[in-house]
Amino acid sequence: MQTLTVGLMADPGLPDKVAHSVAEELPRTLSEHSGPDVTWEVEVNQETLPLTADGEIPLLDHADRLRDEHGWDYVVYLTDLPRSYDGDPLLCEVSSASAAAMISLPGLGAGRFARKICRLLVALLRSIWDGTETYLEPEAVHQALGRTAVRRVTPEGDSSYILLPGRINRVRLLIGMVLSNRPGRLLPALASSVAAAAATGAFGIFYTSIWNMADALPAPRLALISVVVTGALSGWLIFHNSLWSRPRDADAPWRAVADNASTVITVWLSVALMYVILWSVLFLVGLAVIEAGYLQTQLGRPVSVLDYVQLSWLASSLGTLAGALGSNFDSDEAIREATYSRREHQRRQLADTYDD
Repeated sequence: MQTLTVGLMADPGLPDKVAHSVAEELPRTLSEHSGPDVTWEVEVNQETLPLTADGEIPLLDHADRLRDEHGWDYVVYLTDLPRSYDGDPLLCEVSSASAAAMISLPGLGAGRFARKICRLLVALLRSIWDGTETYLEPEAVHQALGRTAVRRVTPEGDSSYILLPGRINRVRLLIGMVLSNRPGRLLPALASSVAAAAATGAFGIFYTSIWNMADALPAPRLALISVVVTGALSGWLIFHNSLWSRPRDADAPWRAVADNASTVITVWLSVALMYVILWSVLFLVGLAVIEAGYLQTQLGRPVSVLDYVQLSWLASSLGTLAGALGSNFDSDEAIREATYSRREHQRRQLADTYDD
């Protein structure tokens, strides 16, 4: 009976979470494809590889050392950074000689990361085990991702790359980048913005002029105000924290567009989540503080719960504008961590100390 060990190295955050999910299912799936004479073990290790000066992840340069250090037979690296090769998004890289493979999570698109990676790893590990890349055909990728454009490239040397050409795959990549950014984790970094927005919004609830203004504004107008104020705060956060990136790769100009688009969407989703939480709090405060009869005398008509909805809606918009002031006191570093350009910069700096 032969026992083979797969080492799953993963970047912190979503890759590490996905790796632990995959580790539970992968041994059984591999055993189904390798027969009864082979058993599989999977070990997860959270570790980040540095980037070279060219922005590449040198997995193959470190593969032998990593396998020797940890006693692995194969090493697979899961990264949350988008990769590209020959102008197209790169999904994975595999080398039989180095017994190593790398998967870029953003290329997987939306949802079910563990299921997709498990299917993809079966094809990759069979390719390494047999010493051939014949299993890295488009059909193997289609089983993992569904029907999508796939291109396999085998440059000089032992490595093979699976690329995802076409506009649809770039949209898939953008969705994967936003999910890897995890917009929800940006909310704690905006604690000061939330506090300033809540204080301003709660203060506005006590003004009868706000009550009359909310009553006079139709729902479409309130919705437009919401979009404007969340967009304004998002733009301020991007500008204030220098989150906008400039094109760096002449061969893949779409990368800068994808980086900036994922940043805008991530920040806006975080601000929108803050807005929803703020509205919920102010709605409850309004119900608790403003007596319905008194509100009715001020508006001059019978009131319902919808009036409280509109009141908290407008107060939330006013509070969100004040949140821009509070963002000056938030953790710049935590906000920048939500963007790829910043994380890539950190991993380039890691290259100087990684070997030590």
